[in-house]
Amino acid sequence: MQTIGEILRIERENKGLTVKEIEIATSIRTVYITAIEEGNYNIIPGEVYLKGFIRNYANYLGLDGQQLVDLYRQSQNPLIATEEINKIDAPLNEKSMNKSNTTRKWLSVGVVAICIAGGAWWSQNNSISSQEPKIDKQVQQPSPIIPSQGVKEQEVMPPTPVSIKPVVIIAKYTDQCWTSVTSDNKIIYEGTPQAGETLTWEAEQKITIKAGNAGGIDIIYNGQSLGKLGTKGEVLVKTFAASR
Repeated sequence: MQTIGEILRIERENKGLTVKEIEIATSIRTVYITAIEEGNYNIIPGEVYLKGFIRNYANYLGLDGQQLVDLYRQSQNPLIATEEINKIDAPLNEKSMNKSNTTRKWLSVGVVAICIAGGAWWSQNNSISSQEPKIDKQVQQPSPIIPSQGVKEQEVMPPTPVSIKPVVIIAKYTDQCWTSVTSDNKIIYEGTPQAGETLTWEAEQKITIKAGNAGGIDIIYNGQSLGKLGTKGEVLVKTFAASR
């Protein structure tokens, strides 16, 4: 079965396009396009960016972007069902085969333990009573766990998107909405996403969004959620510029 990267690369080559031409048309950097085609997803800073890049790349090639995103999700689910079943079946089968032997074994051990405990109690009651506080004290007083400053150093921080362009817009669609997007005065997207879709766009200076139903889009601007772009049914043009 072809990987997502192979599907995109083969379609790109069939259309006679270079990676640089894809970068110019979609504003997805060459390093990310190459990473997707080669399956090196860890180069891309975050799932949201990766899924947006896959969708935009596929849509530009005339493929079904959402379908490829779904394929990506499926490819990331580890195939553990068979392994888990084997892990469960093996001990179950072994237990079934040795059930009677195990039962007899533990019954015998229990009888012996009861006999030993009874004799010890009658013969050593006083010594056991005097020693129990010491045993309990040792068991119940584990070494205190002192917080270390090293804990902070082990915190997993989100990757710093040093290679991301100054303007990054993530649009989450809650309703059908015709959308046109201009990145640095160049149209990079035009279409009608459906509810549930998420698109990502980047720019060096500014991104302008034209929406036919501004209330159907939730905007995340450079990592900050801005909520709805506008009200339901509102036709709106809004520009997001790089921070200075």
